[in-house]
Amino acid sequence: MPLTTARGYPYSVPTDPADVPQAIEDLARAVDADVQARDASIHARPVFRLSSTSSVPFYATAVFTMNRVLPLEVEDVNVGGAITPIGGISQSRITPMLPGYWWFQAAMTFPRSGATSMDFIGITLQTNTQILARNATPMAPPPSDGANNLSVSGGSYFNGTTDYVQLIGTSHAASPAPGSPSMVVRNRYLLGMRMTEA
Repeated sequence: MPLTTARGYPYSVPTDPADVPQAIEDLARAVDADVQARDASIHARPVFRLSSTSSVPFYATAVFTMNRVLPLEVEDVNVGGAITPIGGISQSRITPMLPGYWWFQAAMTFPRSGATSMDFIGITLQTNTQILARNATPMAPPPSDGANNLSVSGGSYFNGTTDYVQLIGTSHAASPAPGSPSMVVRNRYLLGMRMTEA
């Protein structure tokens, strides 16, 4: 009588009758049933990606350091009920709707030209209780044309109800000057993925 592996795959032993076609069919059916059961148990990992291209101005005025929330309006991905759909409405606080450990990656793009009065720009990824990550870069004078990217990543446990994550942009002006925006941030995104259950 055939024996089975830990996963239920049958195999013959020397004392079994020699019926190779039947043994191969039994093995094939066992493998097929196991693969189908495994496939049915696999679910998409809850994940979201939000982005925006709306303008967030940073002014070099009497305030040397300026912190601005970087809102997100576009829902690029929302799998497994990761977040409540935002429906194109600007959101500054994003609440993962499932408890567990979440990993985030975020980035923003900022122009080099027109930022002559800034000496650094930064991005912060934070929750309602802690700062997950910060990144900043100096603005080398005089700025050249083009754009720079700043990215951050970090993770934390979220309760699935009140804990939220948000992006903050920071600029610093070495010599504040009144008037129009010194720099405008547009492109940015936030990616969140649940790594574990609660």
